[in-house]
Amino acid sequence: MVIKRRLNRASPDERRHHIVCVAGEVFVKEGYGATSMSTIAARLGGSKATLYKYFPSKQQLFEAVMEQRCDRVLAPLRDLRSSDQKDLESLLSDFGNRLLIRLYEPAALDLHRLIQSEGARFPELVEAFFRSGPNSVIGELCTTFERFAAGGLIICDDFEVAAKQFLGMLHGERYLHLSIGILPTPNFDEIEKYASHAAHNFVFGLFPR
Repeated sequence: MVIKRRLNRASPDERRHHIVCVAGEVFVKEGYGATSMSTIAARLGGSKATLYKYFPSKQQLFEAVMEQRCDRVLAPLRDLRSSDQKDLESLLSDFGNRLLIRLYEPAALDLHRLIQSEGARFPELVEAFFRSGPNSVIGELCTTFERFAAGGLIICDDFEVAAKQFLGMLHGERYLHLSIGILPTPNFDEIEKYASHAAHNFVFGLFPR
């Protein structure tokens, strides 16, 4: 097999990345509970011993899948963190637009559906999801709001609540409908308009009066 020959020549980091990619596909297709390390090893075309060398448990492998997929979704956080933008509405509109584009990607929606379907039986999955995803977003938004409040540009007495409320406005009912498959993925113009609307309505409530 060509892929297997290539992997034999791959570096440890490349092999680890390949394992995580394949495991993610198996988890989504089979479900976390129904997936075994043997199933993943068979899909990889190798032995369980090799798989356990990189990941001692199925939970650790799933957390690696979570981190990999969340890292792509959360890429806009890096720009939010480094921005010196003084217009909060424009900053949140741009951030929200790019975050929604990533959240609406098939891989991100698949992960969300997996958490919804398996989370009640495996609470450790929910913990890993929030640790890798939503908590990171909330933390960065809190830092941004603190910066604007310190400059007297907004008034906010609870940054964490504000961050969660903005994310709630971004997600809205649309994300629920997308995640359960009853709405098609919106186009870029629709996403931009939705993010801009959420940012405007949210920021208006934080302006000093």
